Amino acid sequence: MNFNSLPATVDDAFFLPLKGLVQASPHHQTCPEFSDENMLRLGVFRVLETSASGRAFLQEHGPRFPKTPAHGHYFSTLRSGRRLKVLRDVSRALITRATLPSRMAHIPELANYRCFAADGHWHKAAAHDPRHDGAKMAVGHLYSLSLETHLLRHLATAQGLHEHDMSALKRVMPKGLRQGVPQGPRVLVVYDKAGIDFDYWQRCRKECAVYFLSRVKENMAYDWIDEREWDRTDPRQRGVTHDRRVMNRDGHVLRIIGYTDPVGGEAFEFVTNDMDLPPGVLVELYRRRWEAEKVFDEIKNKLGEKKAWATSLAAKEAQAQLVCITHNLLMIYEDRLEKEHGVRNEAEDQRRAKRAEAVAEACEQAGSPLSTLLQGARKATQCSVKFIRWLRQSIRDKLAETTATPRLMALYASL
Repeated sequence: MNFNSLPATVDDAFFLPLKGLVQASPHHQTCPEFSDENMLRLGVFRVLETSASGRAFLQEHGPRFPKTPAHGHYFSTLRSGRRLKVLRDVSRALITRATLPSRMAHIPELANYRCFAADGHWHKAAAHDPRHDGAKMAVGHLYSLSLETHLLRHLATAQGLHEHDMSALKRVMPKGLRQGVPQGPRVLVVYDKAGIDFDYWQRCRKECAVYFLSRVKENMAYDWIDEREWDRTDPRQRGVTHDRRVMNRDGHVLRIIGYTDPVGGEAFEFVTNDMDLPPGVLVELYRRRWEAEKVFDEIKNKLGEKKAWATSLAAKEAQAQLVCITHNLLMIYEDRLEKEHGVRNEAEDQRRAKRAEAVAEACEQAGSPLSTLLQGARKATQCSVKFIRWLRQSIRDKLAETTATPRLMALYASL
């Protein structure tokens, strides 16, 4: 990402990837009182600052910003359908613009795949949400995390009292599940059992080359077709017990992979409509589905997004889009600090590497060696709380990057 002028402050550097994205949105309009640009920045700041409510955020942090809107104007902006469309455009464009290193580059078979871990995430209702049978219903969103870049995308907001994940996924449509990936690569969506609907899987595969990977349901009925050949000498396949083609009662040909965890001895079975990837790679992709849960933990406990900001459906999605934009800005800025300033959380990397080495050694001694895809250090699955706190404070104090980065290095060096 190249721009003519280098950012001087942490604030400038953090928001640099958003430059020009609001103006590029076809839904952008000029509003002198509270511009779309200020709406976006204020929304990202609200996600960062963990304020308990919109009023608390405006009271505590509003004076820091130019042209901070009044309460009424702020909340009317949140429920604006046009402003929501601007946020959608910005979120998509930010993902397209970002150039982060792939976490899957060491798996050559995935060169023609784009892999995503999708899941639902629920949080508390807004203060003024209606009650049903005396209780407020939680608010649900479907998100998709790129397993290559760890960029987060909002797929859908749950509707009704408690919409099932599969119902929301169907509203996204097969084209939506390609998530902007151009024609050519396959898209593989890793979802838990709530995402199983074989008729819809077949439709997605035929229409848009979108494939799925999930866990086998306990009551799933199928007929065995044949045992697939797989390379038992490949150290990436350790733990795989079988790889079979099956047909369910509706005539869908699927693939079931058995796996025994060398660490705990627990047996698993996975189901997919992809017939080409090695079984050990598919097992590893499902294991990485947990990385989406780690990002949800970051959103809830490090960014403090535990409840809805407002009542309307548009406002709820606007919050989710701003959460995605903020998470993605964090990922992009962390990568920039490492590349341009050599800032890296080496202490945590070393701890993670030692844990991985200890598990690998224990499995080796027990006669059940780990898959090589499980071994070795890997990048953190969420931003550290040290980084987020440092960023908040650096922006509040309007620190120059040259002043702030040594402070972050010192934080990372300490326990």
